[in-house]
Amino acid sequence: IMLSSCELFESTTVSSKEIKKASSWTTKDQPPTYPECESLSKKEQLECFESLISEGLMAFISNENLVATTPIDAMITLKLKVDKEGKISLLEADISNSVMNALPYLESTLENAVNNLPTALPATKTNVGVYVDAQFSLPVQIRAQPLE
Repeated sequence: IMLSSCELFESTTVSSKEIKKASSWTTKDQPPTYPECESLSKKEQLECFESLISEGLMAFISNENLVATTPIDAMITLKLKVDKEGKISLLEADISNSVMNALPYLESTLENAVNNLPTALPATKTNVGVYVDAQFSLPVQIRAQPLE
């Protein structure tokens, strides 16, 4: 005796529009943070998270004894990624040529500084309950004077 059924092979299709809607970031989702920021509101968590990252970067850079060849007062932008494990990495550093000329080792120093940041709590897509990669931009003010 042989029985067969087409129901076993029936599949459901999900449109790309539905997938995009389900994977879009919403205000209910949890951005990356650090444990010391968790008890705050989401807006305050982001401010706390960015502040701790900025402090970590500043502490690392100040220990590097970078010396500028010309005076600098510029804003740079770091594009950072927090992966599903909470590891922070530098994706891109938007640094003008004048800043790079005055501080030739700035980009590699920033990369090392980011790599030395403590692991964060990753972002969570709450509608599916999974950790996700998150990217964000962090503006950084660079001020330096050459040694005389």
